[in-house]
Amino acid sequence: MSERPSAGPLVRRTPRALTADDRPVRLPHAEFDGPEARFLGEPVARDLLPPEAADVWEACDGTRPYRSWPSPQRELIGRWHAAGLVVAAPPPRTAPSRAPVVLSPHPDDAQLALGGLLARCGGRVVDVFSHETWTRRPYYQSRPALSSRLLLAEERVACGVLGVGLTVLGHTDAADRAARRENFFLEPDAEDAAAAGEPELFGRVTADLAAEVSGADLVLVPLGVGGHVDHVLTRRAALELLVRGELEPGRVAFYEDMPYSLFADAWAVAGRLPAGLRPVVVPGSEEAALTKQEALWPYRLQVLEAVTRRIVRYGRGLGAAGFAERLWALPESAGAVAELASAGPAC
Repeated sequence: MSERPSAGPLVRRTPRALTADDRPVRLPHAEFDGPEARFLGEPVARDLLPPEAADVWEACDGTRPYRSWPSPQRELIGRWHAAGLVVAAPPPRTAPSRAPVVLSPHPDDAQLALGGLLARCGGRVVDVFSHETWTRRPYYQSRPALSSRLLLAEERVACGVLGVGLTVLGHTDAADRAARRENFFLEPDAEDAAAAGEPELFGRVTADLAAEVSGADLVLVPLGVGGHVDHVLTRRAALELLVRGELEPGRVAFYEDMPYSLFADAWAVAGRLPAGLRPVVVPGSEEAALTKQEALWPYRLQVLEAVTRRIVRYGRGLGAAGFAERLWALPESAGAVAELASAGPAC
């Protein structure tokens, strides 16, 4: 029995309208088999992704402004965007003089937590446990190699939307490690033993991060809200570098892990970390909020759209006038974080 094209994966409730200077970027989830196309494993109507549009599809790589296409092609790209097949990267920004380095336990963590800041200030994302296969979608659960490739492809698209650099360290996600796959959320009293439980891995992660943070003006580290072992190990590796003197306190601040901070207590976690951590609300603009939401759309294998919308709503309720995100500063880094928080639309 032939499959009927489904609109299921192509529902997008919060599209950001394409502007003339936006750079459309195709999502990596499309598969082509002759005249047939699938997206997220489901058939797509031929009039949405017709074979004769292959050249237009391939050209949506984030380098070409929307206004540069002829009108019929713009109309088609607009339909792709409304259906969620492509996302809109804003025009390139001027490179900031002081951009943060964000230590992201997995692909998507930096963007979920700090997408607005990255949209405004640029920077570089360092993915630590970037070899992963977990997905909530049955089609990809039976295709782990494809899932692994697509999860990284999603990350590259999101970084393109935000205009940030990306470094992929390639360590294996807890869900794919024999030692952790059945128990990768830790209670607070077990967090101190996380590094000792996987000493060789912890040593490699710490060494890799030492090289990545060298020379960075400001390094943003996950608090570890929620207790995911990979978030805890990333945080502990950064703290180890502080103890060794390979990373100075004036260059370190922490961020609230998302979506865990929606239902767990970031204040309690901060209270268990180095003395003197203080919250700093980093205001953003509505444009930054919309760009963050646009950058989160590519994460289709793991992240629900309802979660991304809730994260943005959380940012709008942090007490600032409009959208914001929150960092936690050490006494030594308070000045650098305050400077970041007070910067204008471009840091």
